Amino acid sequence: MKFNYKLHRLCGAAYGTPAATGANNILSSTTKGSNIIFTSDGNSILSPVGNRIQILDLLHHNCRTLPIEARSNIRRIALSPNDDRLLIVVDVNHYGMLINYHRGVILHRFKFKRPVREMKFSPNGSKFAVSYGKFVQVWLTPGIRREFAPMVLHRKYTGLVGEVTTLDWSSDSSVLLAGGKDCQARVWTVDTVKDYEPWTLVGHKKPLVGVHFEDYNKTLAERDQFFGGSGNTGSSLAGKLVARCYTVSEDGVICTRECRKEDEEEKDGDNSQGDKMDGLGNSAVDFFSGGTAATSSAKQSTASSIDQAHDIVNGRWGTTSRHYFNANSSTQTVVSTSYSPEHSLLVVGFSTGLFGLYELPSMSNIHTLSLSHSTIGTVSINPSAEWLAFGCPKTQQLLVWEWRSETYILKQSGHAYGMRCLAYSPDGIVVATGGEDGTVKLWNSQSGFCYVTLPKSHTAAITSVQFANPTVVLSASLDGTVRAHDLHRYRNFKTYTSDIPCQFLSMAVDKSGEVVCAGSAEPFRVCVWSVQTGKLTDVLTGHSGPVSGLAFHPVRGSLVSVHIANFCVY
Repeated sequence: MKFNYKLHRLCGAAYGTPAATGANNILSSTTKGSNIIFTSDGNSILSPVGNRIQILDLLHHNCRTLPIEARSNIRRIALSPNDDRLLIVVDVNHYGMLINYHRGVILHRFKFKRPVREMKFSPNGSKFAVSYGKFVQVWLTPGIRREFAPMVLHRKYTGLVGEVTTLDWSSDSSVLLAGGKDCQARVWTVDTVKDYEPWTLVGHKKPLVGVHFEDYNKTLAERDQFFGGSGNTGSSLAGKLVARCYTVSEDGVICTRECRKEDEEEKDGDNSQGDKMDGLGNSAVDFFSGGTAATSSAKQSTASSIDQAHDIVNGRWGTTSRHYFNANSSTQTVVSTSYSPEHSLLVVGFSTGLFGLYELPSMSNIHTLSLSHSTIGTVSINPSAEWLAFGCPKTQQLLVWEWRSETYILKQSGHAYGMRCLAYSPDGIVVATGGEDGTVKLWNSQSGFCYVTLPKSHTAAITSVQFANPTVVLSASLDGTVRAHDLHRYRNFKTYTSDIPCQFLSMAVDKSGEVVCAGSAEPFRVCVWSVQTGKLTDVLTGHSGPVSGLAFHPVRGSLVSVHIANFCVY
């Protein structure tokens, strides 16, 4: 007989995993965690949980799980922009999957031979870049149909000495920026451009955690609006502004970098032939390198018709400003960053659970808030820049914050050290879980979200939870107590203890909800209490080992207890 069971959703965690390690315990998700991303409409979040991916709909307040499973815990995910067609998943052992996001079908499996710490699609969706040790690889985006060899390597970029930790694309997908552990950033053109040489940006003392390009159109608009297209925009660097980027290091330093070109003198008729030959030469280089074909010389006379890769040729990069996030703290480090080029907003997550929202390039502090006591491993900002998402790997917290109204859109947290037991409510709507951290959480089985965490009353791991009725849940713990919780007021209203210290491993409640029993590890016995009075009414013996299971008969008033060797019926 074949049952048509399908995985609907994961409950118990919305982000991360408490023990995510790969080969040789490297690239652990507990150190920084996997990234979380918004969909192109900004209404849903993709959050890795172990080796699966949760999709949380923030508008309808529900979640579902993609029907795919990685080989090990997920390290990095990337979603194609605009249409959300392709999803790329890489786990801690460098195995990758190419997935049709809308259908939830795996199109191709492959493996990167080196650690992948960063992965990002280009804004136009035609390519995606991955960090490949000390290098950066750019791959052509495959189609959504299954192919024999869909992965085509476009180019590998070198020049950084340390391992690459962060990267970013320019808004027109023609320039690539990457930073690494060598405290440097490097600027490449995606396709070969005539007379361009890659630049290395220095000036940091700690490894880089974020590099971000400013939107190219905003850069040109600022230059043309305030300085007529030829001014220096108030900078100490000479020349015309053609590009701007930001680099952020672990010690809380953010540097603003600008690329400038010397103003070209008006050319007379004698140079028109040379200009035409240069345009033809650029067209030939673009054609044979696979890049965008150069436009005509008439179109090239306007800066808006030239992509950023050609505009930064013969330009000089320099540092125009340097700011500090945490100048007075030596223990607080920057862990994660996210930038919205359209709105010029930078979100920074710190190791102390603090986050900051800044407006660039002025570095105005818009908002600062402490979200957690653990490290904010990943941050993300939705396309409309209204919602900020934060992930804390250690506590498995996933938070979505609306900064304008200063309210939580979503606040989810799993058990800190794993889940130990669970029980359905009699009506099947609520699921109660007990964890190693001594807390009891209540989950809505329809939406998959945790809607309340009961006040912590146990001092050790919870081994069993049971519903006495739809409004009362009981929990047994290794601390030697059984506690009753009221689901109306969300408080512990009764505590049941044994006459001698012991650790409870199992628990059962009779059908009427008036009698509760708990089996202990040592001494090997079963304690029986009255739910209403809380008095210990009986102690059942006869076992020669820890009592690992208890169950009441659904009709008769008999009780069955079991341990590793035998079972007893009372």
